[in-house]
Amino acid sequence: LRIMMRLLNKLFCTSLVLPLVCSAGTMGNVGPSKLWSIPIQGGFFGASQGKEQHVDIDGLIGNDYTVDNNSQISGLVGVGLYFNGPSYNWFQLSYGVDAFYLGKTTVRGDIIQEDLFTNLSYKYSIQNVPVYAAAKALIFTNNPRYNFTIDAGIGPNFMLTSDYHETPLEDFVIPDHAFKGTSTTSFSVTAGAGIRLNNIIGPMPLECGYRFFYLGQGHLNRVNDQYLDNLNTGDTYANALVCAVTI
Repeated sequence: LRIMMRLLNKLFCTSLVLPLVCSAGTMGNVGPSKLWSIPIQGGFFGASQGKEQHVDIDGLIGNDYTVDNNSQISGLVGVGLYFNGPSYNWFQLSYGVDAFYLGKTTVRGDIIQEDLFTNLSYKYSIQNVPVYAAAKALIFTNNPRYNFTIDAGIGPNFMLTSDYHETPLEDFVIPDHAFKGTSTTSFSVTAGAGIRLNNIIGPMPLECGYRFFYLGQGHLNRVNDQYLDNLNTGDTYANALVCAVTI
């Protein structure tokens, strides 16, 4: 998973230069091939994540984990490869693969020990790398300057949890640091809509719009057998504003 994240980061850096090179090379010529397209995407998302839960402890009542703030904003990048499908009077279909890297977000809350004492706070981080079998509909308008788009995709999300940390709220409390991060593969879907502005960067269109992600559930592993449950992230969602240059 970390190798995939580093690869996506390198690909994004390359993508910042590639559109300028392509624009200079194709200015005044016929546009890119109509058989395929590569959207290079970037934007911001707000994530909804974290789950209040009770974790059983062997021989004890157990601890309640609350969630103080389960909404986080971070950045995302993505790249896709699409091949043109059938074209109709008012829209063009295309099919392909779309991959995204969603930046790190943090879940925070308190630990109520034995259902009585709020002696600790905790936090952990989540990163998501969803990969989709995707479809796009390009809806034609009467104005050649712009079109509308609809996107959908389904596939796996590679979720990485990390950086679990407990902080004492009282001087006499010793943290357990009871969980550690892990990677999880879960079911994911995405859908979105936007507007495509044609011939903005030479022959390359600029597309901006809204994208919804359902990213599934992940967890953190318990560090010893005294804790009887893992710590679950709950269902994770993201609402994103995404812009893309298509080459």
